[in-house]
Amino acid sequence: MDVAEIRKLVRLMRDHGILELEVQDRRGRVRLVRQNVDGAEPPPSLREAGTRPAEERGVAVTSPMVGTFYRGAGPDAPPFIEVGTLVEPGQVLCVIEAMKMVNEVAAEVRGIVRRILVEDGTPVEYGAPLFVLAPQ
Repeated sequence: MDVAEIRKLVRLMRDHGILELEVQDRRGRVRLVRQNVDGAEPPPSLREAGTRPAEERGVAVTSPMVGTFYRGAGPDAPPFIEVGTLVEPGQVLCVIEAMKMVNEVAAEVRGIVRRILVEDGTPVEYGAPLFVLAPQ
């Protein structure tokens, strides 16, 4: 990852009160941890996330490109996966449509889908977190 991508992740963490984030793609893995220096309580959803066991925090699957995120083969297709699905390396998780081209995003690790972070039909940027997998 380059410095600009890491800065985007740090901004995402700051803006949403995220204290720990791990992102993995085909180029490698980066783990960011920050202290809650402002003393403010994180939002309830983040307080719950911080109390989960380490195996539930998982590894983020990020967008390899800019485009529109679809959980299925297209806007009206059934989703490839749901929360709780065990995925294998190479298994399609979603597609991203860019310039009328549909690009599959596949799992790089074996794991259980813990969270789906993007709504169907939402625009995504390069490096945006899409899913959280608990490696198996």
